[in-house]
Amino acid sequence: MSSGGGRTDFWRMKQGMKLVDNEGAREIDRIAQEKYGIPGDILMENAGIRIFDALVGEFHPGPNTPLVFLAGGGNNAGDALVMARQAFVRGFRKLSIVLVKKEARGLAAKWLDVVHRLGLEILSFEDEFESSMERISGAALIIDGITGTGLSGPLRGKAAECVEAVNRLGISEKIVAVDAPSGIGDDFRTGYPVLSAGLTLSVFPAKSALFNPAARLHCGKILPVLIGFPPQAVEAVPGWVLMDREELIKRLPPFAPDSYKNRRGHTAVYAGSPGTLGAGLLAAEAAGRGGAGLVTLFCDTAVYTAAASRMRSVMVRPWNGDEPENPEKYQSCVIGPGWGIDGRAGVFKKLLESSRRGVIDADGLSLLSGTKRALEGEWILTPHPGECARLLDCSSREILEDPFGAAAEVSRRYNAVVLLKSHVSCLRTPDGRTALIDGMNPLMGTGGSGDILCGFIGGLLADTGLDPFDAAAAGCFLHQQAGRAAALEDGVFLAEDLLKSLSRLIGEYRYERS
Repeated sequence: MSSGGGRTDFWRMKQGMKLVDNEGAREIDRIAQEKYGIPGDILMENAGIRIFDALVGEFHPGPNTPLVFLAGGGNNAGDALVMARQAFVRGFRKLSIVLVKKEARGLAAKWLDVVHRLGLEILSFEDEFESSMERISGAALIIDGITGTGLSGPLRGKAAECVEAVNRLGISEKIVAVDAPSGIGDDFRTGYPVLSAGLTLSVFPAKSALFNPAARLHCGKILPVLIGFPPQAVEAVPGWVLMDREELIKRLPPFAPDSYKNRRGHTAVYAGSPGTLGAGLLAAEAAGRGGAGLVTLFCDTAVYTAAASRMRSVMVRPWNGDEPENPEKYQSCVIGPGWGIDGRAGVFKKLLESSRRGVIDADGLSLLSGTKRALEGEWILTPHPGECARLLDCSSREILEDPFGAAAEVSRRYNAVVLLKSHVSCLRTPDGRTALIDGMNPLMGTGGSGDILCGFIGGLLADTGLDPFDAAAAGCFLHQQAGRAAALEDGVFLAEDLLKSLSRLIGEYRYERS
């Protein structure tokens, strides 16, 4: 049985997706109950019904489809038990409940009593291990309601044993996680036990923990489910943004009908040296694709002839570090792709002093890590985990352990918008604004992809006058969309293949709306 996704409009969110941590989720629940008078058992019943609706919409199971519900002892178990009751009253008859914890508490205990009275098969994982595993291995779908994102630290005891036993079966595509795969919490780390799922149905607002890069690998497809929280309760709690099409449209203005090259801005790209000229060429062309009306590439004198002969729409200037030429004429700059670091420290300092708006990447980040200085102006830093580690004088492992915290610290320390790149990219500002961009496209791991990203964002900065946060959010989201389009069209692609996809996307989102 495969996930279809054909009839899900009635429960899926249409607007941009908000994300909250466990504390935020608890606060929304509290406000809904205390301020708006919605009882907790109604919220839990709504959650179970809506999540089961979503499961049916994705997989289209029939009355004889064997379903197994894994239940812990808390609220996620309650949601799963409500789902089991729903399955029963809708005519499903091959249903089994496996209790991973012997004692349920609170509302979960109530729903356990309900399914017991209905006569559903209930097995204890601890006391009936073989029967439990037989039911699990024979199921078409396994609904994971062992733990939720309120978990602190790694799974322990029977919960960990159950997760490890089910994972050994290699059936993650059959696992449907209720709100979050068991084992994932706000402090999730690589190596923690987690029940890998093919589909995660997360109560809206979805949980930010799901998009921790280490956790994201275990979530499969993530879909948000509305369960009836009052919009005022959701709006009252601060959260993060997960970029999607609606969020992009809010941030990315259409082209002005009377635009011309000077009005669309001029981007200066300081990039390209012997052996790494390609990075500079990609960044410069991407700046034009991002919308800049004019782009000038300042490259190492040694590669000027090669660069000038290959660039037709970009002005190329040889430059080895003299005083920057009329920096006020450029609406944005891009510093670093393939630029080199030897002898560049003084030049880099001059650029930071004379330019006030741009993107720093690659060798520019290495040079910045040597200054330890807070930046003035509107700057975007685009490190991968290794570059982020240099900026913070720590190991890459430490960055990967807490990527959200690392992005926040780089942003604070350097007074810049930070886009920490990964299969889930984290965007952070010094004042705490946060957006996540879901990637999960292994084909983006190709040389030059990051050079295109920083150049593209630089072009958006020049043309739109966008706030750096919005420019980086829009640029990274479009970059990921271009990667998906290139994969569908070309299969395994090279970085330059992203350029034509970016052009089409910019046309779709900016020209067709102008």
